[in-house]
Amino acid sequence: MNNIETPARLFDIMDSCTTRRGHRTCFRYNDSEMTADTYRRMTNALSHALLLRGLKRGEVVGLISENRPQWNVVDMAVMQAGGVLLPLCKGLSAEEYTECLAKARVRLLFLEDEELYGRFRLILPQIDTLEYLLSLEPVDAATSFSTLLVEGRVNADEAELQRRRSLVTTDDVCTLVYSGGGTYRRITHRSLIEDVMEQAATESGRRQAALGNNALCTLYGRMKNYVCQLVGRTVNYPSPLEEPVHMAVA
Repeated sequence: MNNIETPARLFDIMDSCTTRRGHRTCFRYNDSEMTADTYRRMTNALSHALLLRGLKRGEVVGLISENRPQWNVVDMAVMQAGGVLLPLCKGLSAEEYTECLAKARVRLLFLEDEELYGRFRLILPQIDTLEYLLSLEPVDAATSFSTLLVEGRVNADEAELQRRRSLVTTDDVCTLVYSGGGTYRRITHRSLIEDVMEQAATESGRRQAALGNNALCTLYGRMKNYVCQLVGRTVNYPSPLEEPVHMAVA
């Protein structure tokens, strides 16, 4: 850990990961792989697409998905554009989703698949602020993840993205953590980075560390995920029907 600097913002972990690993694999899921370089290119493209949709500094973006590489792309893309991520698990009731998303004034919501998209088409009229349903998987009538990446690449404004990145400070809120009953906690870059660095120091000498059932929508699962990126481990996300696997040094 002596050669790893403490990041100022969480998306600086992605920068460090790309610089040190390049073409090596960051994430595996269902026999597909995402390298560090691809991770950063996709993240930047998605940030540009979010800025095209008017993402404001401090605006909350929702994400409902199981663990998968695209989860990380959305996470980093929102944060480096100055937004705040609100990740939610897939098992909440319609009432809980409605209350939490409305309270956070979510305008852009990423959904994992067609099943979730269908559910939220029914909920949509109940949330006044909700404007965009964005799907990680191709869904008819939804703006898909791949479409957003193309949009972002074609309409990239690198100067604006760098300006937005520069405005983010270590004391800014980076995420909201759902705590039940339509309520959530605000977490800053600083507080989560402190946990990441503490955990990374205890795991730096290990060859592998178990991810287990730690969902990325939880604060602990997210922290473990950042640790792996920081110390250079490849994260293997199991499919929902598989047993949890390990994060091994790549």
